[in-house]
Amino acid sequence: MNAASKNPLSAAALALVMAAGALSFTVPAGAAAPAATAAPVKLTVSKPLQKPLQAAQNAMNEKKWDDALAKLKEIEANPAKTPYDTFVMHQFLGYTLRQLGQAAASIPSFEAQIDSGFLSPEEADRLTKGVAQLYYQEKDYAKASQAGRKFLSGGKIDDDIYTLVAQAEYLQKNYAEVIKLLQSFIATLESRGQVPKEPTLALYSDSYLRLKDNAGATRAMEVLVKYYPKRENWANLLSLVRGETSADLILFNLYRLMGDTGTLTSANDINETAQLAIKFGMPGEAVSVIQRGMADSAFSTTTEKASAERQLQTAKTLADADRAGLTKFETEAKAAKTGEGDVRLGQALLSYEQYDKALEAIQRGITKGSLRNADEAQILLGITLLRLGRKPDAVVAFNGTKGTDPKLSGLAHLWALHAGN
Repeated sequence: MNAASKNPLSAAALALVMAAGALSFTVPAGAAAPAATAAPVKLTVSKPLQKPLQAAQNAMNEKKWDDALAKLKEIEANPAKTPYDTFVMHQFLGYTLRQLGQAAASIPSFEAQIDSGFLSPEEADRLTKGVAQLYYQEKDYAKASQAGRKFLSGGKIDDDIYTLVAQAEYLQKNYAEVIKLLQSFIATLESRGQVPKEPTLALYSDSYLRLKDNAGATRAMEVLVKYYPKRENWANLLSLVRGETSADLILFNLYRLMGDTGTLTSANDINETAQLAIKFGMPGEAVSVIQRGMADSAFSTTTEKASAERQLQTAKTLADADRAGLTKFETEAKAAKTGEGDVRLGQALLSYEQYDKALEAIQRGITKGSLRNADEAQILLGITLLRLGRKPDAVVAFNGTKGTDPKLSGLAHLWALHAGN
């Protein structure tokens, strides 16, 4: 499958591009505390504007919003206003327009307050954050991003605004900007021991997919499943990896991981897993995979059920013959100077759920060395430890691959993520 074109995360990511929460303002009871200014500023309403502003506030207190708006528009047109008169007028005007449901029209008043110099830094930040939310609600994503970035300037860390800016850039199809923004944000959170929110990580992953950067999307999805190991997140990640996989050995171990994460659910995938298990000398695992698929009702049509039953009988016949020769195989493997036979013995024992004996054989084979594929042996070791419930040891084993086969080593990393969860 072409994972980039099917874009498995797109629907989820778009669903998570949610509107920011509505602002909550109160009628200003008096003058706001001034910020530091270069020159003294008079912080009282000028005498000519006292009565008009009081009349506007009275109308607001009585919830006569149309009357309040009319009075405030008269004040707005008055050229005699002082800077502080203008500030107070915009406090009243922004609130009144919000009460009248004119959110877009209210934004300039809030911006005028932010730029006035009469707000404390904390008040200016709160209002800047609110303006970003209002622009987002009004679908003016460019200005939402601009306001959000203004709030974040100076190194602020605010999950809601980082996500809002990322969403705004995403909806403008500025996917590279989303990645740049969230890459830094996620790294900062992780350095502080904090967990990024799932919607943030979903946007991050999907932005890579939109750019058809499957390698970047895979890395991003790995972060997603690290913190949110839901079945659907694993399904998206493993679907993407599968789209990049063709070698049977990689595919077989990928299917094994799908089985462990509850994402091996289609009849075709189960059949292919069983076929590969037989190919690699593990008919016992083929039996288990098919039986588990039957128990989960993965085979729904008459044709699928008949095919699965035939394959099961073939696997059982091969497994019976395989088990009959295990004792001789074990003797030969132990006597060998190289470890390949021990690893294959361990692989067979693993498929028959003889985990303790499998662990002993695989460890013996790794110690002897001269293996056909050392990275595969490490994955087998990790899976066996995982089956024994030794998760920390399994993580160490999976991370012990040497990268001789980069794709297999990458798959071992995914197994380590799963074991760590």
